[in-house]
Amino acid sequence: MTLKETIQVPGVGWLAARCASRPGPSVVWPYGIEAHTSPVYVRVPGQELFSASAAAYMLTLIDGAQTWAATLATRPETERLTRVLRVFADARDQLHRRLHEHGVRH
Repeated sequence: MTLKETIQVPGVGWLAARCASRPGPSVVWPYGIEAHTSPVYVRVPGQELFSASAAAYMLTLIDGAQTWAATLATRPETERLTRVLRVFADARDQLHRRLHEHGVRH
C-alpha cells in the first residue's frame, strides 16, 4: 500500500505513520495487526526540537519504569538489573540537563 498525503506542520516536531487491521476472524489468531514507523523529525532553522512539558512527562515515565524494574519486575541477574537501572538513570540525567539548559525549573 502506498499513501501520499500533503500536511502542514506548525513548526518543529516529528511525524510517524501508524496502521492497524481489524481483529482477525480466526479463533487461532483473533487479534488485529498493528505497525508504527520510526519518527521523521521536522526541523525549522532557528527553532530547537525540545518540549519542556514532554521532557517533564518523560521524567515521570522514567521514574515509574525504574520503580517497576527495581521492585515489581521479575528479578534478572544482578548485572543485568544494574544495566537496566543505569539506562533509566542516564536518561533522567540527560533530561534534567536539557531542562536546565532551557532554564526550566522542575
